[in-house]
Amino acid sequence: MKILCISIFLLSAFAISAQGAFKKSSKDNDYLVVVNDGIQFNVGVSYLIPSKELNGELSSGTGRGVYQVTPEGKLGYFAELGFAHFPKWTGIPIKFLKKSRIIDYFDWGLGYKVFAGKESTTIDRFNSSNELISTSSGIGEFQNNSIFARVSAHSLIYYGKKKIDKARKHFIDNAFGFNFDYTQSQGNQVYNDSYTDYALPHNFQGQYNLQFHYSLGIGIRFNRAWMMIPAVEMPLVGIHQWNGFNAQLNWFSSQYWPILFRVKFIKLFERVPKCGAYGDPSDMKFDKKFRSGNF
Repeated sequence: MKILCISIFLLSAFAISAQGAFKKSSKDNDYLVVVNDGIQFNVGVSYLIPSKELNGELSSGTGRGVYQVTPEGKLGYFAELGFAHFPKWTGIPIKFLKKSRIIDYFDWGLGYKVFAGKESTTIDRFNSSNELISTSSGIGEFQNNSIFARVSAHSLIYYGKKKIDKARKHFIDNAFGFNFDYTQSQGNQVYNDSYTDYALPHNFQGQYNLQFHYSLGIGIRFNRAWMMIPAVEMPLVGIHQWNGFNAQLNWFSSQYWPILFRVKFIKLFERVPKCGAYGDPSDMKFDKKFRSGNF
């Protein structure tokens, strides 16, 4: 017991002495400069927008039938962790938007994603006298769990009058990028309760999917280093599997367009200037640009 108490005391003393090395300045750490790299993490909700309801006729030697296939999207979820990079090069300016370059930052990450949906089928069969003789119905539900990688290039448009330092606090975040999904756990490929009276052939998405996507967000800066960006992301083109510029996913007899609603946080790294009060020239230059929002 005595050894335990001594150990706790020594650890506490070490922690207190270690904390002494990090002192807050009287001006909210103004002596720190923001560097052009940081961490980003985001969480959100996924949803599959279903294709239109399918209706048609079935025919057989003894009669005929009509079918109705109805897809439905369900909510899923995802989480991602990665990095953000604000390049130091000037780039191509956009004068009418008062921007110094087209691309303001890149970010990338690895994450876990869940897509879910279902499809219902109803078939009515009639005899030769057009009398209803039978009705069958079934429901197929699925949940696809994927590991994914994403990379995006972002362009920011500032608006409003509120500022953090000299940069405006609010901005619109436009981004184009690629996401690669590996579905390591695919959902059901048969209907519930052993229902097999399918009206249409089934088509299932493969395990590997590469897509070109677009995202639109509204950002807010909390200070020089922290920002939050709620955004919506949607695929524009499915590269693999190729469906002729169709970004929808196939499951059962229907197609689903995936959409993500995310809340992303970016924390840029900060450090003490290397060269005394004036700091490292490149980092000080980026810090000045970042404060003014002139990326």
